[in-house]
Amino acid sequence: MMKIDQQSAKTTKMDIGSKLKFFRIQRNLKQEDLARGIISVSYLSKIENNLTSPSEEVLQLLCERLGVSLIEHQDETILGELMSWYKLMITSNSDEIKLRYEQLSLKIQSVNTKTYMYFILFELRYYLYLRDLEQAKLLIDKLVQFHDIFDLQMHYYFKKFHAIFSYRLNNYSEALEHLKEAEKLLQRSTVFESAEEADLYYLFGLTYSQTTKVPLSITHTSKALHIFQAIYDLKRSAECQVLLGICYRRIGEYDRSEESYLLAQKLSESLNNTYLQALIYHNLGKLYSIRKHHPQAIEEFEKSYYLKEGRNLESKLDSIYCLLIEYDHLGDIEQCKKWLQLGKSLIGDPQEHIEHHYYFTIFEYILEGNYDDLDTFFLEVALPYFQQHDFKEPIIKYAEKLAVYFEKCYKYKKASYFYSLCYQELKKQTFLY
Repeated sequence: MMKIDQQSAKTTKMDIGSKLKFFRIQRNLKQEDLARGIISVSYLSKIENNLTSPSEEVLQLLCERLGVSLIEHQDETILGELMSWYKLMITSNSDEIKLRYEQLSLKIQSVNTKTYMYFILFELRYYLYLRDLEQAKLLIDKLVQFHDIFDLQMHYYFKKFHAIFSYRLNNYSEALEHLKEAEKLLQRSTVFESAEEADLYYLFGLTYSQTTKVPLSITHTSKALHIFQAIYDLKRSAECQVLLGICYRRIGEYDRSEESYLLAQKLSESLNNTYLQALIYHNLGKLYSIRKHHPQAIEEFEKSYYLKEGRNLESKLDSIYCLLIEYDHLGDIEQCKKWLQLGKSLIGDPQEHIEHHYYFTIFEYILEGNYDDLDTFFLEVALPYFQQHDFKEPIIKYAEKLAVYFEKCYKYKKASYFYSLCYQELKKQTFLY
């Protein structure tokens, strides 16, 4: 028989019931499987829900069946390694993150409830870092089963990571709800470092930005920036400046937007962070484009593109598409054809990069002057896709082009339709991105 240490008697009812449930779920056992021959299922349910406390004899029998002891020796070393891994995920983009995951996966033993729970929580953050939303959803579903054994900090991390998951799915209102709950939990705790508070404010800033609540985005991002500056975190300070630059651009504060971008640029250069530099050049390009400084915009977009060598293909295609737009503004057909050809050559399977495939196809029709085929392609293929994904900018841009073309051809019914489409999309937003 397995001997239960006297220390187990001191375990609280919450500890006993929740931990029994934790180990049962971990071993894929139903309540009937665990209770059989020991106690009734209804009594086990009361124990797991912390409505009653089992006798020492019953507890011993349940632990034997589960093959565990409820006496946990917390491994502070592993907890420290887990926290270090988590911090790396929010401050860095490196191969070290994957290596740490592989190392920690070998060390974690589910017999220690707290250590294991933190591992699963940070594993969720890891898959969000990788943008593997399918695996992240599986972990969220798993963590929901353990919800009643979370401590305050675990609840906080779960709400924060769930917010990031919702954000990745473009469900910004749901993300904000999770962030607000995480903020309440953060305010109730004294264990979190200031960097954690700043990261939460930054997530608020990102999410409010996506919901066009620019003043709220600026407020929260500024809070994050002040904290990151106080702890001399240059990389996160630069990220905040980029987000502020985007916010100021969206409300027409172009000088303040440029100032934020240039401050971010100085920080990124001091860090020799090419990822940030490419991001800043891209956003400077968008700012100059809005201000109709097209040669400057082209210069920034090209710098961004060439810094993206070896990086995410989608990001490079973004730069190419922006360059196409700028050269089109200048009427430089040869450069348009050059960048269009490059963009098409980088796309292997169009279905893997469907958005840019549509953009390049539309541009090909425009450069050929083939507006009749563009009309068909836009209405039957591109427009439904843009509407499904709520991409307003391309709808407005290309509906207007088609409207102008058909108006010149005296096809007023067609022109009226596209002008109306353009107007309806403009009504849905306060400004263009």
